[in-house]
Amino acid sequence: MCVLYFSSAEFFKLHKVEPRTFEYGACKVILLVISDVHGNYHALDSVMKKVKYDALACCGDIVVDYPFPQQCIRALKDSCAHICSGNNDYNVAYDQKASDYISQKYAHLAKDLDRNTDLTLELIGDDAKNYLRELPRECRFVLDGVSFYMNHTVPHLPLHHYLDKNTPPSELAEYYQDIHADVIVTGHTHMPYIKNFRDKVLVNPGSVGQSRDGDPRASFATFDTTTGRIELERLEYDITETSEYLKKLNFPAYSLFCLKNGFLPERANEC
Repeated sequence: MCVLYFSSAEFFKLHKVEPRTFEYGACKVILLVISDVHGNYHALDSVMKKVKYDALACCGDIVVDYPFPQQCIRALKDSCAHICSGNNDYNVAYDQKASDYISQKYAHLAKDLDRNTDLTLELIGDDAKNYLRELPRECRFVLDGVSFYMNHTVPHLPLHHYLDKNTPPSELAEYYQDIHADVIVTGHTHMPYIKNFRDKVLVNPGSVGQSRDGDPRASFATFDTTTGRIELERLEYDITETSEYLKKLNFPAYSLFCLKNGFLPERANEC
């Protein structure tokens, strides 16, 4: 398993706080951070069942691209205390089309993206759609004296804006100049990374349901409030049933391609 992390000494030196024990019921707090589920319930369920954690945070995009949006919404609604909306959640909630703002890089997938949004609308009920409408754009919370800010992309910019992992620290500081938090969580790019800038730590847990960095396993992060360690982790899961339903429901070919390969096709005929 490939793991990146900040040691406790690095984290607490950076934030000038002393590590403390925080009791969450009978356990110390381990925060599981996920993003970009995209209707892939088997990936979500595997991570939630196999990873040890005490609290769960989700950085948006619960739905679209895979055939189990209702199940994903139900699972997170019942268990996720910290959550925010993603661009696909917004599209489904308000009947918007992804093709209206898609980047040139993915222009060849525009019609397929709209098809996946339509399929998602057919697979969820009114209660689920209302739940997506109620999701906040951003989320703030504190665990064991460590403050968190979570936003699918960056404040004050559209939900489909990409925050590349190579964004320079000066630009990050500008994006987050009004955000007072120790740890900032972002998503949307489906690319996991951890970065230091100024007195903050920026974490993108990657995508639990649709990895795009060439590794098809579910991607997520864990944060230990006692040690200050942040780890990026991967988990293999069974894609058999998801693959079958993608074919059965006639989902666009790129969904299955990405499920198997861990990246999106660069050309329309690559699937």
